[in-house]
Amino acid sequence: MPKTVSRQELPAGPLASLVHAIHAAGVHDGAWHEVFERIRAHLDARVITLARHEFDSGTEATLYEAPADAQFGAELARYAARNPWYLSSDDYVGGRVMTGEELIGLPELRRTDFYRGLLEPRGLLHLLCGVVARQAGGVHCLAAYRAAGQPGFDTQERADLKLLLDHLALALEGRWRWQEADDLAQALLALAQHDTNPMLLVTAAAELVWCNGAAEMQLDRALGLRRDGARLVAAAATDRRLLAEVVARMAAAAPGQPPMVLSLASPGAAQPVVALLRALGPVYSRQAGARRGLALIALRGAQAGHDPASCVFAQRYELTAAQARVSALVFAGQPLTAIAGTLNVSENTVRSHLKQIFQKTDTHGQMELVHLHARICPSLP
Repeated sequence: MPKTVSRQELPAGPLASLVHAIHAAGVHDGAWHEVFERIRAHLDARVITLARHEFDSGTEATLYEAPADAQFGAELARYAARNPWYLSSDDYVGGRVMTGEELIGLPELRRTDFYRGLLEPRGLLHLLCGVVARQAGGVHCLAAYRAAGQPGFDTQERADLKLLLDHLALALEGRWRWQEADDLAQALLALAQHDTNPMLLVTAAAELVWCNGAAEMQLDRALGLRRDGARLVAAAATDRRLLAEVVARMAAAAPGQPPMVLSLASPGAAQPVVALLRALGPVYSRQAGARRGLALIALRGAQAGHDPASCVFAQRYELTAAQARVSALVFAGQPLTAIAGTLNVSENTVRSHLKQIFQKTDTHGQMELVHLHARICPSLP
């Protein structure tokens, strides 16, 4: 982990603006190329690279370089396993600055394939290396290369790189953490976007933060829910107050709380929509400048493909196949008449199955049964 830079370590003079640029680049990836070009010029180096070297596999990948030269980065990767500056992983401690001569003498370096195939054709000889971060199996290093006709890096240049290295480590660590979180969020959103089940994220005020494609279609058809400007409201006026109250309650709740289940009417549709609301906890909002609670709304209608045969809820309470089918249709929001029609049995038969389900699950009504089903069955979002 990078150390915290104290006020006494903040630079003055020519390095001050460079340090400012380093931290500014931490939130703007495109600015890193300019930062490394400025470091190259400050150290009077021919080439600067920031690369990730894997000790176990002997592979290397260049992240940034100045001046930009994709061919040089590719050649570094090709010679990575024969790079004599990486002979010992013990030399690469986070925050350390060292010269190539500390790692291998110049006479020995000139006898290597790495020098003859990569450095010599480009007129390069001297190295100044700073360890930005050390992770398991690998290391991120900033490497400055000088030509054979230039002097080696001196004490002042080592001190300057050491000071810059602390700031680079802080800025890059912040950038990598943000990138990791963003990539993970994008992967999860992409997965949810292609889910056939409608899912929506809302704030305590029912402001719509995100919804997947299936939810977009549901909103366009005003099935259970619809848009009211930036807010989400129940499609039926009679459900709006209850929906708003439950959304506010779940957005304020801690993650892991039991979900809430609502049956939402759809004007003009025969069947209601079942809305399952879960607490997601507080998430930082750049627009609000603070954390705000979010709730997930997952919609289930009569068309929901919840398979009674694989239902954990049915298995836990040892429901028969017929009882499992009735329970699944109750959760989908179908009234008794529709359930009887779907199963091709009488309403009395459906009532008889429901009575037995209530006894097995110790519930006393359809909505209590729906709530219990939602808490137990993991196949429901």
